[in-house]
Amino acid sequence: MNRYGYAIVLCCFLLLFAGCGRKTLPIPPQAAIPVPISDLSRTLEDQGATLSWTYPSFAESGEKIDNIRTFTLYKSETAAEDFCPDCPVQYDLEINLSATGLQPGAKVTYRDTDLKNHYRYTYKVVSGSGWNIVSDDSSKVSFWWETPLPPPIGLTLQVADQRLILSWQPVNALYDGSPITEPVRYQVCRSIKGREFAKIGEPVDGLSYIDQGLANGRKYFYRVRAVRTVDDTDLPGAPSEVIAGMARDVIPPVPPEKFTIVAIGDGVKILWENIAQQGVAGFRIYRREGGDKEMVLVGEADRSSFSFTDRNLPPGKAILYYAVTAIDDAVPPNESAFSREVEFAR
Repeated sequence: MNRYGYAIVLCCFLLLFAGCGRKTLPIPPQAAIPVPISDLSRTLEDQGATLSWTYPSFAESGEKIDNIRTFTLYKSETAAEDFCPDCPVQYDLEINLSATGLQPGAKVTYRDTDLKNHYRYTYKVVSGSGWNIVSDDSSKVSFWWETPLPPPIGLTLQVADQRLILSWQPVNALYDGSPITEPVRYQVCRSIKGREFAKIGEPVDGLSYIDQGLANGRKYFYRVRAVRTVDDTDLPGAPSEVIAGMARDVIPPVPPEKFTIVAIGDGVKILWENIAQQGVAGFRIYRREGGDKEMVLVGEADRSSFSFTDRNLPPGKAILYYAVTAIDDAVPPNESAFSREVEFAR
């Protein structure tokens, strides 16, 4: 080929890659480099740490990507006496995880229970879409690991209107009986169905917690973890036993104040002034004979009633005493105190 032929070939080559605006060879789809993972996070429990991140949706070139094959999690562990906060992190272990079956945007998790007391752990993750085609390093997470605290014991629940009051006994020592050198706080967790528990707010310093704004009559499940802070790490202990309860209205209504008794042909009719109280569901009528101390329930009336007829009177002549209470629509209902007693002589 003469020099003119070489020139033509060279021009064609330049036109092929310069004419479309590219300055470098195009990257084939299988070589697209994923963007670095930016949301690596960790959740600590008494058994270990759970690392999580999101499957990237884009390559560094800006195009969508769905062909990530692997995730490689790098783990560093450093004994407390060797830890240097300003030194570069040396990663001791690579954990390879398959991305097969996952889609962009999916949440990826890895649980690490191989942790040692008095060690500092640091993690990072990269994603790979082919041989030697990997993303830059992710964000990093780091924490201290120490002996977990035992669970709080003696959980109790106090029921109130639209709230439940939890209390527990303090955690004063580690599992092995050795003293705790850091302040202990307590994390309350709640569940609606008793399976998946979510934290309620931040850990508290005291031995009780008021969970407010609840739906009356709905069952709630609770458990509590003791938490201690080591340097920059909140270390939760083992969870307590689960305790459950329902908030409910515990405030009784006011009893009727004005009522009277009238003798009728087949018994005694008790009449009262209907009370306009929100939540009142009905009334209960009580009776006792002269000489008796305890009132006996003889009947009930609904909220729209203002009278009740007692037809099952005791035999013989006696002095009878009547009283009325109001009940509300709580489950179970709250009952007022007795009204004043009204005497009826037969």
